[in-house]
Amino acid sequence: MRKLPRPLIALLVIVVAYWLFTNVVVPSMRNIFKSKPVVIDETPILIKEIKSIGQLITYTSFDEVVADTTIKTKGSAFVNNFNRITRLPILPSADKELVLIGRGKVLAGSDLSLLTDSSVSITKDTVRVYLPKVQILDAILNPSDFETFVEKGEWTNEEVILVKAKARRKMIDHAIQQNILPKADAKAKVIMEDFLRNMGYKHVYVF
Repeated sequence: MRKLPRPLIALLVIVVAYWLFTNVVVPSMRNIFKSKPVVIDETPILIKEIKSIGQLITYTSFDEVVADTTIKTKGSAFVNNFNRITRLPILPSADKELVLIGRGKVLAGSDLSLLTDSSVSITKDTVRVYLPKVQILDAILNPSDFETFVEKGEWTNEEVILVKAKARRKMIDHAIQQNILPKADAKAKVIMEDFLRNMGYKHVYVF
């Protein structure tokens, strides 16, 4: 075969070099200066969104309780001793007695302000959330929610407050016995799943 003319060889070299430069070298150089896509960690953002809800009240129990208290007085002690010594008929007791009927409600749910970075895990369109343990968030008995059923003797404001506090504790105990916490936990998971799906996550796991 006849050798190609040197001018033609030189032209071919130039063409190949130009193709390599425009199709390989230049794009590579462009990629060096091309800005990479910014990957944003959505976890802190999501935690902030959930925390903004505050207390997630998921179950409310309405109840009526009776709280009673009897306080021994010096007068009643004297009457009892007097009766034992003299064998006289029993005299009316001087004990103080107070019976209150309280009507109110107990609120249960999750305190979302307790969420931490380890409570949320996000991978693309999948999110896992570990909710704070459900608890009794409040028990509400307003002053107007109490009715005096029995009142014997004179009662100070501090003594009445103690009886009302007893009614509040009793109402909380009733709610716990009626499984308010498991019910609140199940409801909290459903609400949080709906909330996260509405935010665009396809795979949601709430624990």
